[in-house]
Amino acid sequence: MAYAGDNTRFCGRAWCVRDACGLTCAVITWLLLLYGEFCVLTVMMASWSEHTVHQSVNMILFHLLSFLAFSSHLKTMLTDPGAVPKGNATDEFIQRLQNQNSSIVYKCSKCSSVKPERAHHCSVCGRCVRRMDHHCPWVNNCVGEGNQKYFVLFTGQTGGRTCR
Repeated sequence: MAYAGDNTRFCGRAWCVRDACGLTCAVITWLLLLYGEFCVLTVMMASWSEHTVHQSVNMILFHLLSFLAFSSHLKTMLTDPGAVPKGNATDEFIQRLQNQNSSIVYKCSKCSSVKPERAHHCSVCGRCVRRMDHHCPWVNNCVGEGNQKYFVLFTGQTGGRTCR
């Protein structure tokens, strides 16, 4: 769903996208991570008659990956994805960039910002994002230059939790 205006806030060091669908998906992600923890702790541990070293190592690895997945999810969600400042496409600024680089300067018609190479406009965030991959509702943020490494870690750690 496209929103007009700015749906992002940068409060101190935390980046937040104000999108009801994205926030709902993020909460569902947290609940799924916690449900996995609950199942492993209650169902699997209760079925063990004796604890072996192998089972203990598996349990430690699962909890470690769960913690890392949760922290990577939060970092992906709360990190600036590489948003381009809004409204910086003044005539003077564009002229100065053209004189410095002697190249074509592109301006986003939706958010009135100068678009660097490989920047794309996100209709959910209402901003242009450098090296934007996609807007992920599960992390309620765009995946871009600033948070792509945390997103890759989150998906890898979540996948690692499913291995046995």
